Amino acid sequence: MARTPDRDGSGVATGASPGASTPAASAPPGPFRRLFRHTPLSRYRWHSEEDLSQAIYGTVIGAAGIAVGSAHGDLREIVLTVVVTVAVYWAAERYADVLAAAVHAAGRGERVRAALRRGLPVVEAGLTPLVLLVVLALLTGRLPLAVFVALGLATVMLGGFGHVAARRAGASVVQAVCWGLCSAALGGLVIGLKMLLH
Repeated sequence: MARTPDRDGSGVATGASPGASTPAASAPPGPFRRLFRHTPLSRYRWHSEEDLSQAIYGTVIGAAGIAVGSAHGDLREIVLTVVVTVAVYWAAERYADVLAAAVHAAGRGERVRAALRRGLPVVEAGLTPLVLLVVLALLTGRLPLAVFVALGLATVMLGGFGHVAARRAGASVVQAVCWGLCSAALGGLVIGLKMLLH
């Protein structure tokens, strides 16, 4: 029996019934995937090279705070060190933008809010390894292990951010991998700092 051509004329019978399911690629993302897209680990989280560079900046700051805070402190001191360090760097970076936005009378409030929002990747990426550290430390009671796992996450994040930023800037896959490895090397330096402090 001759096969009936499909819509594109390829001659392949689709044989699809009205109730057949569509391919998974066209299906909307499930609840877990939608939730993941809002985390700092998702490539959909930030949409510009500036956001990704700030995420790299914030991750390095947060990881360095973990390394320094864990040298002689307990969990509470690590949390305080990282939160204060990230907040100070965020405030210092945002001050110039807020000042520039505030000197104009028209639309001042919206410009100030936009300037503050542009700095959020620093805070979100900087605190993500800390959240993992706290959860692991509370669940296992092993703070040194939690510290190294959090620093490992920061290293993976740096590599991912560097790769995605390079791809969005037009780099080839090989170039993007190299940039990702360079970014991940920053996490390796922080881990080395942690080892030296102990």
